Amino acid sequence: MRSNRWLASFCTSGSAAHRRLFVLAVVVAYAHSMAIASEVPVSQMKGTVVHVDDGDTVDLLDANHDQHRVRLASIDAPELSHERQEAGRVGQPFADRARVYLSQLVMGRVVEATCPDVDRYGRLVCDLGIDGASANRAMVRAGLAWANMAAGGRYMRDPAMLQLQADARAARAGLWSDANPTAPWEWRRLCWEEGQCDIDNGNRR
Repeated sequence: MRSNRWLASFCTSGSAAHRRLFVLAVVVAYAHSMAIASEVPVSQMKGTVVHVDDGDTVDLLDANHDQHRVRLASIDAPELSHERQEAGRVGQPFADRARVYLSQLVMGRVVEATCPDVDRYGRLVCDLGIDGASANRAMVRAGLAWANMAAGGRYMRDPAMLQLQADARAARAGLWSDANPTAPWEWRRLCWEEGQCDIDNGNRR
């Protein structure tokens, strides 16, 4: 009660400058608490992978037989063709190989999903663990996905991805066997939005 009376007195009798500082402090403290809360995983669950959509997206069936669309965190795989759905959405080289490789890793297997976020499409954004190993990291290690540095690294949650990508690039693994591969986020902008597609490469590999 004493602290409440002090607060009421401060808000009415304190100087305008002090009141502004107090409000600013409250806002900063609230933002900090929200940032901490956002680091808590949205969900952690076990489930069976029942479908692999592409090199970074799967469907997971949990113990309650609820199905979840999952986007693998911190990676971005080459884009498959979507020309059947929309003209001009040409696929990237290595997109098919990325989907096949992810299928070999997780399809039909029970995985541990740690999901710290939900993306704008309503997909859980998750790290997928298999027997203590990370499927997300395995994709980058094989050179079949990029460390997701779109939007200045906004979606990067696993700093180890950067070194794994550097190692894959040095070994010319997967997509890094191309002289100048295009990051998927750049492909979506240049090809899908602006029509500047590298048609010669197509989606053959």
